[in-house]
Amino acid sequence: MYDFHVHSHFSSDSAASMQSMAEKAKCIGLKGFCFTDHYDLEYQSTEISFEFSYDDYFEEINRLKAYSSENLEIYTGLELGMQPHLSAENEALLKGRSFDFIIGSIHCVNNKDLYCRAFLEGISENEGIRNYFEDMLQCIEEFKNFDILGHLDAVRRYLYNKDDSFSLGLYEELVRNVLSKLVHSNKGIEVNTAGLRYGLSTFHPLPDILKLYRLLGGEIVTIGSDAHKPDDLGYGIKNALSALSDLGYKYYTIYKDRKPVFIKI
Repeated sequence: MYDFHVHSHFSSDSAASMQSMAEKAKCIGLKGFCFTDHYDLEYQSTEISFEFSYDDYFEEINRLKAYSSENLEIYTGLELGMQPHLSAENEALLKGRSFDFIIGSIHCVNNKDLYCRAFLEGISENEGIRNYFEDMLQCIEEFKNFDILGHLDAVRRYLYNKDDSFSLGLYEELVRNVLSKLVHSNKGIEVNTAGLRYGLSTFHPLPDILKLYRLLGGEIVTIGSDAHKPDDLGYGIKNALSALSDLGYKYYTIYKDRKPVFIKI
């Protein structure tokens, strides 16, 4: 099994050493995992910054790869925060860097943070959800240098009534537009198992969204725990594989050198 969404102390919201993540991965029998630490330009918080030294990042991952040898596959990735006005800046950040995998994620909407619910200030939840998917669509139309779209319906985490405030039926046209654009651009989505840890009823995205993605021709699906500490590494991966199989998926995906590798479920 592979976990392709993992954070370390290079993400400002994690205190986990890379070494501790590698040791945990071995302990729970993962075949491999990918570090995907946060890099969010202009993240809308005065208390936290999601930027770090690429040189230090690559150096530590390469050291771990040597330590782990053939017993554990370690990949170098990034969770890149996308905002519509930052496409050129994000492109410049990646230039000349040899990543295995890039997750494109939406953490801010209309220059307002999701986590603190700033994106809902002065508007209804319905407006906030629509703004979220409209920003997402604009981002993936203007920025192409990513491999999969992270936690597609993460907005569910930050609604006042969580799952009760969101259903695909209410926003299907917006979600369909996003998924269609991903399929036509040969981009994937992820099953992000952290949804359950945030008190939701399912992983990200909803099973109905996974069904729709497959109906539209989508085949590229990675699986990640979004772990920020060793205890969460590998969380829900087996259940995610089972859920994908139940929905008709035959493979899940990992990335090496920015190229998808399909693994039979």
